[in-house]
Formats: sequence, structure tokens, C-alpha cells
Amino acid sequence: MKKLVFLFFFLISSVVYADNGIHIAVATNFFATLKVLAKDFTQQTGIKISISNGSTGMLYAQIKRGAPFDMFFAGDSERPELLEQQGLIEKNSRFTYAIGKLVVWSTNKQLSADLSKLDLKNKNLLFVAIANPKTAPYGVAAVAVLKHYGLYQQLQHDNKIAYGENIGATFHYIASGNAQIGLIAKSYLFNASSTAKSDKIMQGEVVEVAKNLYPPLTQQAVILKGKNSAEIKQFLQFFHSKKIKNIINSHGYGVG
Repeated sequence: MKKLVFLFFFLISSVVYADNGIHIAVATNFFATLKVLAKDFTQQTGIKISISNGSTGMLYAQIKRGAPFDMFFAGDSERPELLEQQGLIEKNSRFTYAIGKLVVWSTNKQLSADLSKLDLKNKNLLFVAIANPKTAPYGVAAVAVLKHYGLYQQLQHDNKIAYGENIGATFHYIASGNAQIGLIAKSYLFNASSTAKSDKIMQGEVVEVAKNLYPPLTQQAVILKGKNSAEIKQFLQFFHSKKIKNIINSHGYGVG
């Protein structure tokens, strides 16, 4: 029965997205940036772009099950490499589009965003938010940083880690005050700052984490098997321009 339900969903999805521009799956941290780029591309070409966002691990699983995406902008290089090994992408289509950066954000005046100064016994500290390392590359990076400062084991023991499904959920844990401090993508904080209707959401202290403290957040994209259309080629020509690289850099990423 489950196979039949999925087949039905797949057929319906295929109809929805057939002949309807480009459908891109993107890691949550790059979602806001891609929306900006997609809008610009559509204005220039008339080609529509549909975007589905989520954790890299979740989107990878959907792609393996046959989700009707044309491209996948992952939050790491691991999943695109796996898809390449599994023969699920167009040959030689894998490329690095951004290098992610990690920041610590504290919204509580009594808690420093400098992790070397963080007192785990501080009564104001209820939760530290990070993305789920099982599905989100930024979660893996956050765990590495917490271990570097000798915080991870104790936080786990005290049940003080709040795991967000993706970097967006992690951001909202901190912004809402449910977690008083957390590690998130610099890009996500940048995009939230630029779109927030109130300065209140962006209160607090932010410290960028030294890049040598966590595994490189090399973010790669791929064209999925059989999806190398004329529209995709036009989009990639647009995407690889110097103008777009400058925009990506301005949104809190490093670029290759």
C-alpha cells in the first residue's frame, strides 16, 4: 500500500512540475539567497523556478525516492558525491557554489556568544540550539565546535541541547527565546536581519566561529539524472556569473 501511495504522489508531482520551468531542492541555509537569485533570473528570462527547501539529509532521501527535482543545492558535498556515485546525477554536473560560515548567536545579555566564556552553570542557560547533525551539515559543524570548547558532553548530559530539524528551525529556537544561545549559519542570520520587520528579533550578540574549528562547509549543487534541459543550462550560465558570486558572498558565504 505504501508503494502505491508513493507512486500516486510521484505521478501527481510529475504532472504539477512538468513543463513548468525549473524545480530546485535547496538546503534551508541557502533558501533565502536562492529566492533572490531565482527572482532575478525569472525577470531576465521569463523562466519560472520552483524551490523546495529542507535539511540536506531530508532532501537527499527524497531524491533517492524519486522526488521530481531538476537540481539539488545541498548544504554539504557528501550528499552530492553520494548521488554521483549512485548514478543519480548528470555526468560532471557537480560543482561547489558556496562555502558556509558558522556563527554563535546569543539573545540573552547574561550569556556571552564567545563560547570560551560560556558558563554552563549560568541559571540563564536553559538550551543551546544547533541543527540536527544527523540531517544537517551545520549541525555536524556545531557539534565539532562545542566539542572543541569542551561543552558538548556536559550539555548532552544536562539535556540542554535543542536540535532543530534544519538551520531555519534552529534559528527560530533562538529568536523565540526557547534557546538562549545557538550555532547557526551566518547567511541565515544575515537574511533574517535584512528581511526582519522589527529590530527586536535581531537583538543579542553574534560571534563568527573560526573556520578551523569545524569541518569545511563546502556546499555543492548537482543536476539530477535526465534533467539537463535548455532551461537548466541557461540558469547555470546565469548562476556562474561574477555578479551572482558577489551576491552570494554578500549574503554571508565564501565563494570558490
